[in-house]
Amino acid sequence: MKSKLFYKILHITFFTILLCTVNIRCAKTEDVIPVDNTNDSTGTIDTIYYGFVLNEVLYDPPSGSPGDANGDGIRDANDDEFVELVNSSATSLDISGYKLYDADRLSINTANHEFPANTILNPGQAVVVFGGGTPTGNFGGSLVFAASGQVLNLNNSGDFLTVKNNNDSVLFSFDVTALSNNPNESYTRFPDLYGNFTQHDSASTGILYSPGTRVDGTDF
Repeated sequence: MKSKLFYKILHITFFTILLCTVNIRCAKTEDVIPVDNTNDSTGTIDTIYYGFVLNEVLYDPPSGSPGDANGDGIRDANDDEFVELVNSSATSLDISGYKLYDADRLSINTANHEFPANTILNPGQAVVVFGGGTPTGNFGGSLVFAASGQVLNLNNSGDFLTVKNNNDSVLFSFDVTALSNNPNESYTRFPDLYGNFTQHDSASTGILYSPGTRVDGTDF
């Protein structure tokens, strides 16, 4: 026969668990949670983050009119560079104050781009940061920015992109050197969101980049 103390402890434990469950459901979801590490084809260890994924990087826009990635009618080697990040979670993500750096700007701790206040990324939505220009187009309904500090300035070799959160913690880095073969197209995760980085044309024949959408041009 169980004592009164046992049932009292059981009663307290039950309500403690119930309270914690309610609090978890109501609490703000953590912005970035590392869940997996993968060794991609370049030998680089990539950390995959639940809720916020670096999905595509164009550091070497194609020559001529095909290189007009931002859609403003002018192909520019700096303005048409872009970085695409995606909220792959089921909850909205506040990326206000998150920052993007190339290697030079990281060394002096001055961001190439900082997301402004109230930048909320909806579930299944991408955000695209172009080096500059006047981005024109739908881009899959993504949030679209031109770099706020200076052009992204991602060199075709010997450079890396760093993404930090609003607490200045590094979320992830993209090492251009391992992929520096002057591709004239973007590098994208394939499959989107969790695959290894690969040249875009090999993932979707004839398409050189897809800012704000999946490799096949459909929305996230």
